[in-house]
Order: sequence, then structure tokens, then C-alpha cells
Amino acid sequence: MMRKLMRALLALGLLMLVGAPVKTPVLLADDEDKTKRPPQTLEQGFEKREHLLRDAERAAAAPLHSAWIVESSRFTGVPFGSFMPDRDFIVGSTDPRHNINRIDFPVNVGIIKGPDGKITLADSGWKQLAYIFDWNTSCCWADLRDQMLAIGLNPADVTRIVAGHGHWDHVGQLSSFPDATLYIQKEELKQIDFFLDYPVSFNGGHIRAVNTLNPLTGMQVGPPQQFCARSPVCGYPPQTVQEILGKVLSGKAVIVNGRHEIAPGLIIHPVFRGHTYGSQLLQVHTAIGELVFGSDTYSSWEGIRDWNVANIQQTDSIQQFLAYEKCYILTSTSNSFNNCLAAHERLSYSADYPITSNWWTIPNGNCSRAAQLVLAPGEASHVPTNVATGTTTVNGMTVLFRIDSTVCKNTIAVVPPHTIMP
Repeated sequence: MMRKLMRALLALGLLMLVGAPVKTPVLLADDEDKTKRPPQTLEQGFEKREHLLRDAERAAAAPLHSAWIVESSRFTGVPFGSFMPDRDFIVGSTDPRHNINRIDFPVNVGIIKGPDGKITLADSGWKQLAYIFDWNTSCCWADLRDQMLAIGLNPADVTRIVAGHGHWDHVGQLSSFPDATLYIQKEELKQIDFFLDYPVSFNGGHIRAVNTLNPLTGMQVGPPQQFCARSPVCGYPPQTVQEILGKVLSGKAVIVNGRHEIAPGLIIHPVFRGHTYGSQLLQVHTAIGELVFGSDTYSSWEGIRDWNVANIQQTDSIQQFLAYEKCYILTSTSNSFNNCLAAHERLSYSADYPITSNWWTIPNGNCSRAAQLVLAPGEASHVPTNVATGTTTVNGMTVLFRIDSTVCKNTIAVVPPHTIMP
């Protein structure tokens, strides 16, 4: 007891000697001191609030762009809680946050058209049919080039593809646009490279990027056993890696290291570990303000709205929230979070996700859907004139442009013939 008392008196004496407790430095993210950025944030991945606001302000003088999204495919029957932990299902609950068991959600691809007629894609969807239909419970896949033609856009005009990240469902159709330049973060390539050569002898091959082959035996593991679930490198199987490296090795890639202005009104913003190590956003200047395409860092618009994490893969939840904040800042002078474009929002193609409310079923698109987000002056609408009550053809059947998505999925969508390959 006496020893504790002496320690207390000594501490009190020191405080009296200096006159007052010493103030500790405050962590200020906007301070010019580069050491005061959020912890575990790479320097090239950090953007100060004032710099983001400056990008939003400068964009006002940039050309206006038109924008659409199309549904590359649709994941079906996914437990809501596995996608968004804050929305886990509770039996008997009447709380709308916890009374939905399973959900369907799209794989959205952004299509951005500039005043020169050239098109930039935000992601490219996927086309490796075994990955879509045998590795995952999915429906409604359609080829992106065919989808673009069906909604009145020319795939030959695609000159750039901005990969929000390098997962299988987002860069699967890079080779379908051989003349387009890929924009991908250096950190994303470093992640792929590291895990392709990851030592597996001590973990039985459970942590690896190439999910189809057992690295210890060399044997192919057939579906669905090789599904990568939430492993640290889920989403980089062989055909996906081939799509990415095909662009890099052919000289058709710009390897980005942080923020990068592609052209006036088109800016890449890094969000490292917002979903993967090299995730990035695409800011687009439009007549309704800045749109921010977030790929899987913005997996859920509801998550951005409600500040819930979503689709956690190689994700640091703090970095995902900081990425949400970037969209709030970039869109602060327009529609706020309503202009944040989510790759997997379950409410897409409905009035419940307002920016996608101008939607329709793509003709001969296997029940996939499109939405017109915004038009630049002089760009004619691509929405069918009779979209509310009119009909189109899907897989040989006449359907409403706005047929119920579940009905279309269950009665009209087909699985294209394909070979199960790694």
C-alpha cells in the first residue's frame, strides 16, 4: 500500500512541476504531415477531404457524360447475412433489417459515354460460364457486347475499362474489347502476384488465388468443392487472371498507383482494401452531379446509406467506411449517396434504388436488365418508349419490358451450354 501511495505522490509531483498534463497530439487527417493519415493506410491510397472537394469543384468545368448500367449476371439465393452481416436473418423477426433470409443481387457494369462518343466501362462483368453457373448459384448471364448492342450502344466505341478490382465477376470480359485500355491499380496486381505464388504446404492449399487446382496434388477439384468462399484471395481463378494479364502483357493496360485523372470529368480514386488490396473508384461528371462507380467496395447502396459493411472479401472494414466517405464528399453538392453506384445492390433496377429506377429488361438478354442513369445534352434516350407497358422478346418468349425479375429468372432464363473448365 505504501509503495502505491508513493507512486501516486510522485506522479502528482511531476504534474505540479510541469504545471499541467501534457497534451497529446491530435490525429488530423487533413494535416499536411503525411504521418497523420488514418492508420494502415498507404500514402498513395490516401486522399485528403479538401483534395476530394477540389476534384468535385473542378469537375464542374468538365464535359458532361451519359451513363447506364447493365446486369452481367445475377447471384441468387444468397443468405443476406453472409453478404451484409448487419442484415442477418432472425427467425420470427418483424424488423425489416432482419426478416429477409435470402436475396438475389446483380453484377452491375457501368457504361459511360463521353462527348466524343467514346465509351468507358466501369468493370466488364464475366463470361467464364463454369464460374457463373457451376461455381455459383447464378442466372441471367448475357454477353456484354450483345447487351450494349441491344440497348443502342456500340461496343466498338469502348476505349477504356476501369477495373474497380480484379475479381472474376468484374474483369471477365476484358478480352471481348481487344482495343480497349485497362486501368488497374498496381496494388491489385501485387496482390494477385503474391497469392499466385503463396506457399501452401502448411495450409493444405486453402489459401490460394487459383482455386480450381489442388496445389499439392495437381488435381482439379470439381464444382462446387473449389468455391473459394471468404478465403483471403477469393476471386482470382485461372481464366480471370488470364484476362487481366492478357491486357498487361499486350501493352493495353495503364497501371495506376493511387489517384489518376483519365480525362476531364473522369477521375480514378484509390480505396485500397475497401474490398481488395487494389480497389478503386471512378468519378464521372454528369448533368446530375458527380457519379461514383464503386465496384465491390460499393457492393451495397443500402450499406453506403446505412453505414453497414458489405461483401467482405480482402476487406478492411475501416477502409470500406473511408471509401463510403469519399463518395459522400464527391457527391456533396448534388445527390449525396444516391449518386454512389453499387455493383451488387439487391434493389437495383427499381425505384427503391432511385438512380436505377429508369430500367428495362434487355431484349434477348436472358432476363438481364439495364438502367439509364443520366444523359448528357444531345444524347437521345435509350429507354424503350413504351417501357412501362410494352413488351420485348427474351429467349423466344414475349415478355413485359418490366417483367418481374423473379418470374423471368424462374421461367424464362436459361443456362447456356458450356464445358466445366478451370
